[in-house]
Amino acid sequence: MTLEEIKATLRRYPKLVGLGGVGILTTAGLLLYESPHIRKFLAHYVDKKSPEPDKRRTEYIYIKYHIYRESMRKLKQKEEDEKKWISVIINPIGKWWKSAKHSVAWRLLNIAQNGTQPERLKAVQQLISMDHLKDWDFRHLAQICDARTAISLARCGADTRWFLPVHRRGCIKNPKMLLSELHVMLSRLRPLSCVDHFFSKYFPEQDAIEDIHEYFTQEQPIILSSADTDLLKEIISFLHHITKDPNISAKIIREGGLVHLMELRKIFCDDNETLSTLCKVLANMSIVPDVVEHFFASGWVGALAEWQQCPDLRLQVVSAKAMANLDHDDPNQSSYPPNVYPLHPRVRTRRKPKADIVFVHGLLGGVFITWRQRDRKPTELGLYGKNAFYTSETDDVFLVGEQKRTNGANGGKQPKKDQQQLKQSQNTAQNENENAQTAKVEAIRDPVLKASKKVEKKRLNISDAATKEFVETLRNEAELDADWEVVHPDIPLNANENCGGMFSVSGNEWRNQDGSDEYTNCWPMEWLPEDYPDSRIIGIDYTSAVTEWSANFTKYCPCEKGQGHIDVRASTLLERIAASDVGNDRPVIWIGHSMGGLLTKLMLLKSIDSPESKMRQIAKNTKGIVFLGTPHRGSPIAKWKQHMQMILSPSIEVKEMEENAPKLLEMHRRFMGCLHSCLRHVKVVSVAEGSPTMLTTFKFPLRIVTEESSRIDFGDFYLLKDDHLSLSKPIYRQSFLYQRLLNVIQEAIRERSEPKDKDDQSQTNPQQDLILMQIVNSILNGAKGLLELMPRVALKFTT
Repeated sequence: MTLEEIKATLRRYPKLVGLGGVGILTTAGLLLYESPHIRKFLAHYVDKKSPEPDKRRTEYIYIKYHIYRESMRKLKQKEEDEKKWISVIINPIGKWWKSAKHSVAWRLLNIAQNGTQPERLKAVQQLISMDHLKDWDFRHLAQICDARTAISLARCGADTRWFLPVHRRGCIKNPKMLLSELHVMLSRLRPLSCVDHFFSKYFPEQDAIEDIHEYFTQEQPIILSSADTDLLKEIISFLHHITKDPNISAKIIREGGLVHLMELRKIFCDDNETLSTLCKVLANMSIVPDVVEHFFASGWVGALAEWQQCPDLRLQVVSAKAMANLDHDDPNQSSYPPNVYPLHPRVRTRRKPKADIVFVHGLLGGVFITWRQRDRKPTELGLYGKNAFYTSETDDVFLVGEQKRTNGANGGKQPKKDQQQLKQSQNTAQNENENAQTAKVEAIRDPVLKASKKVEKKRLNISDAATKEFVETLRNEAELDADWEVVHPDIPLNANENCGGMFSVSGNEWRNQDGSDEYTNCWPMEWLPEDYPDSRIIGIDYTSAVTEWSANFTKYCPCEKGQGHIDVRASTLLERIAASDVGNDRPVIWIGHSMGGLLTKLMLLKSIDSPESKMRQIAKNTKGIVFLGTPHRGSPIAKWKQHMQMILSPSIEVKEMEENAPKLLEMHRRFMGCLHSCLRHVKVVSVAEGSPTMLTTFKFPLRIVTEESSRIDFGDFYLLKDDHLSLSKPIYRQSFLYQRLLNVIQEAIRERSEPKDKDDQSQTNPQQDLILMQIVNSILNGAKGLLELMPRVALKFTT
């Protein structure tokens, strides 16, 4: 219909057009009139949202008048105080001091980063002594600190605020995702027999992960199944196994392994046993060259610095080992490969050590088990069973010999949690034997090996000054006079002729420690540094087993099965000890317990025959050896394989220690030949057990090493009344065993200085002879001249 047709239609009906116009106008008017009501009606069905300008509208805070008046009064009072003459003097000094201490810290840090080595060492010592800095000062300085300076500060025991916090602190990575990333990282190490064996037996392919949170915060609950926990612990133990190879450690570091280890530290932050194994992995990685920046960037320098101040001895020693390997700015720097642990010094020192004291434990021993202080209760030895070995597959094979002393961790009291577990287990037990066994297991569960603390004397609550002074005088006086003589509690039952050593002490020097609560889990680390602070104390740690089925250290790789041979083990340990610079222009003293004495003998024989000078210097500078229950001719415990081979299946170590074994006798013959030739100046002390050791499994006493097997025809020999385990555990410092060891160390250090004095005399004697010859020559020449003048004088006199 066109426009012309519409116009023609409208002309035909003029009334319709008028009515339509009137209707449209009426409708518009009604809408305008009723618009408020229509708006209210539609508001029920439409969401009202406040516009953005309303959100940004300024809100006023009204302060009550009395509050305003009080604030103005304080402000006016502050202005008046600043106008006083004291504030006029003090305020500029305070501002100057704040700026001065900040500038001093910044300048010292600049010297520590860019100065020469002596300047850097002095600057680090000055930075450590600055204890007046604020938290924001430490944070600012930590941000501009470099890796080398951070490690120097950590090794000198600096405040932990010197180090930047860990990346994503407070957030823990999802264990499922972490397992997947660890699987990818380890798979890149293939082809490697250890990795293939571990994947096929423990670490299968991980399922695809979808729609999960990558990180958990502290508020979010972390659900970690027991299977995932056990698998992560197995991975840590496996990493400790493969990182002993520096090439594999370098590959793991390049793949971001330090970041993954940091996430494992967050997950197991309360498990000191797992953390000690994790720290051993870091110690193995610290041997790799040029890894300082990787440790610093991943935050491990600050974490290791915290572990160095941890109350657990295991974390203290292993973290100190890792930091020593990373500290290339130390003038006395030494690297510590696997199985070698620095017990003292664990921090940077100025003076070079004067002697190396090496401790080698025996079968099933450990650094913090073999060298513990003896408990004053009877001890027992468990040879096999689920509770006889350390549950962790690390180098620290604990729980051998006497039980762990619970008061070493918590003052003699069991934790409440352990007490509750013990009570529950006792309620569910069927008989007294099961109760005793459960109690023993709970007593062994000691999560922390703490350092010994000196017990302070109780203060006297006496009001009267004179009475208090009198009581204190009585307390401080010696219990005995010098006229008395106190015999050592562990005096030998028997000794060979012409043996040395003091068997008693005068009464004024005796310190009665029978009632003392002090206890140490490692007396070489806590006692010897006080008597010989300039010595370096090293603990050798290795894994061993009594039976083949209990050799947990062979579970990750079949190649470890051959490491049980004493010849292979001695070669490996000798290489690692030589890498630690043992015997470099200083005497070496060896202390070997049980099989550790056999390893010491074999290492010295290999050192003598070695073509490398670094290994030969170990035997050359050996000045003292202490054998503690060493089976030179074998042990009767190895005969069990003949009677109970089907049950026990003895390990390689036990088989090689049979009585009168040809290898042992040949090694002993060669060693005795060296003692009478190239090692004739070595001071040898042998100690034998005088009482049998009680076995918990069979409940009968057994002589582990006989007196005939412990005796050698060289040096001093003592037969003590103690059992095999107590030979390495002195009861306290004033015991015969510890004092005799101090005497050996003292003689070794003295012998080192005596040849030097002789050399100095030999160097000065020719000079003295030359001077005497010149004097005599001048006297003779003068006498000759006088004799020639005598005839002339006589002739003149006659004429």
